[in-house]
Amino acid sequence: MKLNIFLFIFLFSFLSCTEKKVVKDTIKTETKIENKQIASGWNDQNTYTVNVTSENLNKATEKAKHQILLDIVKVRMLNESRFTDITKINAEFETPLKNGKVISEKKVGNGVEIYYQITDEGLKQKFEKK
Repeated sequence: MKLNIFLFIFLFSFLSCTEKKVVKDTIKTETKIENKQIASGWNDQNTYTVNVTSENLNKATEKAKHQILLDIVKVRMLNESRFTDITKINAEFETPLKNGKVISEKKVGNGVEIYYQITDEGLKQKFEKK
């Protein structure tokens, strides 16, 4: 129980230190790679994509999965959901995160930049679970 309270306080303080502009949906950033346009955020109701940069592919993939979990918590907190415990969310989204894939990889000066995408039936509704 103390761990859940600690995680909530930590997450709340972390999110409160971020930019004051609040958006209910993840901001979309777009890039063109090999004549394909890839965007961060919602591609459709079942597909969510994030963009991260890290020193190597494995670390970037883990960072992307963590970013998705933070995005879920953020959306649920904004929607005043009862289900904001990141450990339970991690278990709830275990399959989509495990089955996620790197859809774009680009070498950058400080490592690698990737777009990581997860898909699941009704994914957006699961993000916004009240």
